[in-house]
Amino acid sequence: MAGEDVKIKVAVASGKGGTGKTFIATNLARIAAEQHNVTLFDLDVEEPNDHLFFPKIRLETKPVEMMIPVVNHEVCDRCGICSQICEYHAIITLPIQVMVFPELCHSCYGCLELCPLQAISEGKKEIGKIHFGHQDNIELIGGTLKISEMATTALIRETKKFATDFAAVRIYDAPPGTSCPVIETAKDMDYVVLVGEPTPFGLHDLDLLVQVFRQVKKPFGVVVNKSVAGNTRVEDYCAENGIEILGHIPLRSDIAHTYASGMLAVEAIEDVRLLFEKLWETISQKVSEAVR
Repeated sequence: MAGEDVKIKVAVASGKGGTGKTFIATNLARIAAEQHNVTLFDLDVEEPNDHLFFPKIRLETKPVEMMIPVVNHEVCDRCGICSQICEYHAIITLPIQVMVFPELCHSCYGCLELCPLQAISEGKKEIGKIHFGHQDNIELIGGTLKISEMATTALIRETKKFATDFAAVRIYDAPPGTSCPVIETAKDMDYVVLVGEPTPFGLHDLDLLVQVFRQVKKPFGVVVNKSVAGNTRVEDYCAENGIEILGHIPLRSDIAHTYASGMLAVEAIEDVRLLFEKLWETISQKVSEAVR
């Protein structure tokens, strides 16, 4: 299966942490790998943990750097152009010097390009690392943000660029929430799987996520995780808003125990395996419809 053309790019997202996004993404990757080469991207770079479920994959690491401006104060005449064009106030001009705030810089290169005296040069700072490796039909690529860094979106972007031609299927485990990192993850996806849970907070944040993906015009469906008989919060919401339910994963102690032990439920529990086989079949069909 080596060298397959990419056929499917799916992001798995949730409006809040703890909903089961990583649980869904890792088990889908295992099921999909029975038919295709699969690359699983762990883009929850502030707390990546997909690797815990694939302990046999030996990971290599590569540092990720981003540009920060370095000012030559002997050349700079403090004209203020750099400060005027920086939307993030990462560089400011004072009467006696120009100050740079690396933690605010978005590496747009505007200050370097527009400085009339070329008094600004390109410096570097490490924002995190990319870890990567593969075994059999699963390749794992993920990012780990450096402690105290805020360049989450930049690291996600660089991690996505690290993609190889290994896999026909790419599954992207997105960071939780509804902010820029989620948009960066999902902006070029064929389809987005939204994971919801039947709790008040879970439904509230699922609604926020639905609004986001409707605005960016991405096709999506919902998987109900921790589904409980008689609790139809998510189903009722989806019915009212014309959203398709892709599948249900029940709230059960054996599933929770398996997950907490760092095991894939599809390898340990037969009926869960059948649920994920059906779920992957449904998602594959929805992707085919979306890319026509």
